[in-house]
Amino acid sequence: MQKKYNTNNLLNKIPISLFYNNQEIKTSLPKEGFKGIFELQSPKTQNLPEQLFEEAVQNPIGNSLNPFYQKINNLNISIAISDSFRYTGLEQFIKVMMNRLFACGANPERLKFLVSVGSHRPPTETELQSLLTPEIYKTFKQNIFIPEPYNFEQYEYLGKTKRGTPVYVFKEVMNSDLLILTGTILYHYFAGFGGGRKLIVPGLSALPTIQHNHALSIHPEKCEIHPDVRLGKLEGNPVAEDLMEATLLTQKNYFIINTVLSPDKKILKIFCGDLIKAHQTGAKFAQKVYSISIPEFADIVIASAGDAKNFLQSHKALVNAWQARKKPYGKIIFIAPCVEGLGGHQFQKWLEIGNPEQLVAHLRKNGEVNGQTVISTLEKSPHTYFLTEMNEKMVNLLGGKKISSIEEGFRLACEELKKVGIPKPSWIFLPHALYSVPHISEEK
Repeated sequence: MQKKYNTNNLLNKIPISLFYNNQEIKTSLPKEGFKGIFELQSPKTQNLPEQLFEEAVQNPIGNSLNPFYQKINNLNISIAISDSFRYTGLEQFIKVMMNRLFACGANPERLKFLVSVGSHRPPTETELQSLLTPEIYKTFKQNIFIPEPYNFEQYEYLGKTKRGTPVYVFKEVMNSDLLILTGTILYHYFAGFGGGRKLIVPGLSALPTIQHNHALSIHPEKCEIHPDVRLGKLEGNPVAEDLMEATLLTQKNYFIINTVLSPDKKILKIFCGDLIKAHQTGAKFAQKVYSISIPEFADIVIASAGDAKNFLQSHKALVNAWQARKKPYGKIIFIAPCVEGLGGHQFQKWLEIGNPEQLVAHLRKNGEVNGQTVISTLEKSPHTYFLTEMNEKMVNLLGGKKISSIEEGFRLACEELKKVGIPKPSWIFLPHALYSVPHISEEK
């Protein structure tokens, strides 16, 4: 859902403003070629997060075991939470959630928090306090578990999926009678949608599991991403289906609590219940929220990744901007602070190879975390100007060009487009590119 700015009364310049690294930046660009500012317009909700939570748990989707409305006195309960790289809004309703669990008989001594870090760095103490609230962090500090994906002693081997993924799952998952999976549902460029099963695989899985699953995003024969591995696709997507199969190998009782958020981090709706059905219902709602309609593909796409901490997280916004780019010459002006640099396991190592064919050949034999992101980056970054805190060497490694302002990027893009016979380029602005997935007005 979106809001399109009315520009009928503007003269020769189009004003643009956005936040970059917690500071507002403003500029204006030529009106000629301007096709619109496409900003998500989230549906309104009058309910507080606590009310949204209560509504959701009173009406779970496709689930017979509701831990918030039946006795759970003797159960070992684990609550999986996303790490600091994925904001979910959990802290907005976690206190009422915990109170309801205790009212149903949950024993605080048999309740644990599992941090779904996947291959990310572990969260800091400050970040954990932010994720859980300082009060709950202090109360359960000794019962918070953060897995180390390289330490196989922490994991239990469950066998292989039909696609050959070796499934190693954190032992604390296997020691639990009930797992409550919190998280948020939004588009994911190769898993279809985030949330749901992703809190277990890859979130609480060992590195070999993550590597092999991610490698399924590569086309089995061509040097490209598999055509069924894409934004918003769950059925028929080999990565998404493998994630679910691996998660179900645990044979555990799951109850998901997944939010759908607005770009300003307000909770629009909460989906609770069955691992599969509740997530599918939430994904349909998220698709409506995060899809934006544009009139045509643009020669220049200006896109903001918001406050994503590193390039790996910002890359999702680059993928979305790519959906709006006119091929083959379109340019992207990418606003992504990336204050923590590239991010990710061995991401720089694979970027330094710089050869997609060599990387794909390796990935088919030896799955690598973030290998598919390198391939995607090497495709998109040569057409991209980066306004970022990353240094020039790092941007060059990505294959892009570092700029000091939006105006500079616009000028350089216009100069390049003129060389290929496009003297009057069209352009659009995506303020929430991290969330918004563009599609042409007549198609979805």
